[in-house]
Amino acid sequence: MNVETIFKKIAKKIPDFEVRKEQIEMSNLVADTFSSHKKSIVEAGTGVGKSLAYLVPAVLHSLKTGDKVVISTETIALQNQLIKKDIPILKDVFEEEFNAEIAFGANNYVCKRKLGNVVQAGSFPIEMTKHLNDFYAWEKQTESGIKSEYDGIATNEFWSQITRDGDSCLGRNCPNFSKSFYFLEKEKWANANILIVNHHLLSANISSEFKILPVFSSLIIDEAHSFPDILGKSFGLETSYEEILKLLQYMNGTDKRPGYIHRLDKIKFKNEIRDSIDAASKSMIVFFNKLASEVPNSFQAQRITKKLKLDGGELEEILSDIVSSLERAKNFYSKDSEDISEKELSLDLEFSIKKLSDSESVISQFRKNDDKNLVVWLEPPSQIKKEQFMKIFLEPMYPEKIMEEKLVPNLENLIFTSATLSSSKKDFSYFKNKVGNLKTKELILDSPFEYEKNCLMYLPKNIRDPKEEDEGYHEDISKLIPLLIDLTNGNTFVLFTSFKSLEKVYNEIEKTSPYKIFSQKELGAEKAKSEYLKNENSVLFGVSTFWQGIDIKGDKLRSVIITKLPFQPPSDPVLEARMDDYKKLNKNSFFELQLPYAILTLKQGFGRLIRSKKDIGVVSLLDPRIQTKGYGKQVVDAMPNAKKVFSLKDLKTEYKKLTPIPNE
Repeated sequence: MNVETIFKKIAKKIPDFEVRKEQIEMSNLVADTFSSHKKSIVEAGTGVGKSLAYLVPAVLHSLKTGDKVVISTETIALQNQLIKKDIPILKDVFEEEFNAEIAFGANNYVCKRKLGNVVQAGSFPIEMTKHLNDFYAWEKQTESGIKSEYDGIATNEFWSQITRDGDSCLGRNCPNFSKSFYFLEKEKWANANILIVNHHLLSANISSEFKILPVFSSLIIDEAHSFPDILGKSFGLETSYEEILKLLQYMNGTDKRPGYIHRLDKIKFKNEIRDSIDAASKSMIVFFNKLASEVPNSFQAQRITKKLKLDGGELEEILSDIVSSLERAKNFYSKDSEDISEKELSLDLEFSIKKLSDSESVISQFRKNDDKNLVVWLEPPSQIKKEQFMKIFLEPMYPEKIMEEKLVPNLENLIFTSATLSSSKKDFSYFKNKVGNLKTKELILDSPFEYEKNCLMYLPKNIRDPKEEDEGYHEDISKLIPLLIDLTNGNTFVLFTSFKSLEKVYNEIEKTSPYKIFSQKELGAEKAKSEYLKNENSVLFGVSTFWQGIDIKGDKLRSVIITKLPFQPPSDPVLEARMDDYKKLNKNSFFELQLPYAILTLKQGFGRLIRSKKDIGVVSLLDPRIQTKGYGKQVVDAMPNAKKVFSLKDLKTEYKKLTPIPNE
């Protein structure tokens, strides 16, 4: 059985299904990648139907070889589409049965032991008191115990107390192991032909030396444009005064809550451990105060490019001593004990050893700062959380090295796909550089949608330069945006590159607008989207969340206004480090790093508008640099082939001519 046969069966089962040549072309390439054990990159424009294009050969390959195929996505929306819409279609047409499962990170699953301990101790948030019975009723009937499936009331603090944490899991030594939600789900993952994950879980699996997910050798990465950066962040490390203090208090206790150290009755040196913890608490204050004196606090991230004096390594030495004492203590306690209290003490010791070792390692690497491939920076303390000191961060400069060294050698088949992977016509060089310049088969499939007939691209000329978010620029777009909203009677996304810019324009026009405007800054992403969808002729103001992964068809979305080219801020520590590295190599970081990133992100934003053949509308690009800078033509040429309009008068005329394709 081949892919064409399967697609013909789908067409017979689903009356409105249209077999597209682009979809078949992509599906055949994926099938060939599996059979030849190669690597492929496929850009499939909106409307190609890429999910079925890779799912069909993935299922065929798994049924034929027994190999598990893992599919990774960035957004929950795509995961839901795959498991709830696409997989059921294929189960209906394949003669042979296959299993498809979705996997979430461990902290999405209720831990029965932690739930029991929290309720027994009465340590749950007081506002949960009247909701516990409802929660227990759900916990008794749910098969998966997945957080997202619970539609009752539960606070974030409660979830953090009762969901699984790999560092505090007894595993097979847990009395609840045989009925553990997480481990029962893991059995399903092991038996799945198709396993759907997200980029964060896939990255965590790689950083854990492939210990989280079952063994697999075939991987499809959808929404692949975002994967390299997520992978890099998963290998990052961080610590803070508050994080270490919280851990020390967990061990030693506070006035309100006893720690576990006092329960270590089998050892004679627990008072020594307590003394060391007290010494560490004092040493931390010295360390972080010296850090503040050498690097004054700022309101943004600060990259550190030199060695700092700090405390000469005293804090690491004390933390290391505590770890050694805890390792000695751990020899007296066993997770195999019949006594649950001893099991949990062993687990507490294990948890503290790992966390303190990690913090000690981060502080040591930060102090030495001698790894040229590691970006080191500080971030300001959170005012909301009432933090006192700056936080320390480390991250690999180049995630492509992780791809080359850790991921690719463990795979036979690898497919990258997205609607946006080329940063200019027929050019994958930027993306390929971010995944390690693999030898790949490449395919670019344009969208089957007729953008030139159904979509207008508005490029206004008389807007002042947005450099450093100038007031003149905000004044200009605040006057123009209401006119563009009025053109389509609302039904508009206005996309910003920062909350600061969003807030300025929102405050300027919201009170006088005849249309309801919902702001992501005011409501949060989910609430803003929900209100937008519920209210007719409404407008949504959003930032990065709404540039991708949002699928709204029909009259509800007729206009996407992009206020500014989405360049990464040059103050971003990892980008800044890469730019410095490129400069040393006599490479142009703007054209090789910043511009391709902006184009890919802009293509994502543009892609929110036309989601079906019947959609019509306007994408407005309000950044005048498209007109005034030499790179402007490259930006416009990389976008879908919509009709370009340069004046508001012409836009109104051309918009009236747009008519959606009638139902056939």
